[in-house]
Amino acid sequence: MGKKMKNAPVFFTVAQVLFNPVLNMEGFLPAIQERMRKTQFPDFKRDNIQQLILPFALPADGSQPPSPSFVPKARCKFGSIDRSTEFVLAQNSLALQTTAYDTSDTFFKTMLDGLKIIHEAIQLDFTERIGLRYLDAVLPKPQESLSDYLTPEVLGLYSKLDGKLTHSYSETVTMNTSGQLVSRVIIQDGRVGLPLDLIELALQIKPKFTEQEGRHAIIDTDASYEQREAFNLEKLGSKLVELHTEIRKSFKATVTPFALKAWG
Repeated sequence: MGKKMKNAPVFFTVAQVLFNPVLNMEGFLPAIQERMRKTQFPDFKRDNIQQLILPFALPADGSQPPSPSFVPKARCKFGSIDRSTEFVLAQNSLALQTTAYDTSDTFFKTMLDGLKIIHEAIQLDFTERIGLRYLDAVLPKPQESLSDYLTPEVLGLYSKLDGKLTHSYSETVTMNTSGQLVSRVIIQDGRVGLPLDLIELALQIKPKFTEQEGRHAIIDTDASYEQREAFNLEKLGSKLVELHTEIRKSFKATVTPFALKAWG
């Protein structure tokens, strides 16, 4: 069971499942939207994003390779009334993102409920990737420093070098039986923000994380499992728990006992 911290540092969480492409997704939208509306996600939006397509192979005749191109990709969003949580549905994926994270149990149940709605409308065949990502903000108080909150392994050299800090970046990638784990820590000055790859998707961050300006760190932990398997809600739930366990291990290896007590 997920334990809720009193002053949790998590400010953005996203889970995503990739499944078999459904080109006729538009035809299923009325039924999906009605079920989402009755499950506390009545705020419906439809938009397009530009997906970058990179040419991988050189032409056999030795001519110039084609230039990268952008292809429009449709997606639909089903949001909560307070705009803190939303599902993002594309032709081959469903994501759940929130800036009002409670516990892993609550978050995973919501994700599985959303997948159940999609499956009952479409009858999905398989899944091929499950991803889970947490962003935590480390915001020291005036009398504190980042070294009070973070272990030496992720602090970098910013405190030992002269000049104005642009950023300090630490990344560790590991593979295990649960999948791939990417553990990042970004240290910079200014206000808390989202990584560039999430800006298009993300909801508004809570003011308590963005009001403070100064030196801070973002713990960005991303766990994923890639394997084509027959669609099975129970297995998806178990895999989310496994990925969360790995993220939790990384988080505890990144922060200090002082941090855990402060957030606790």
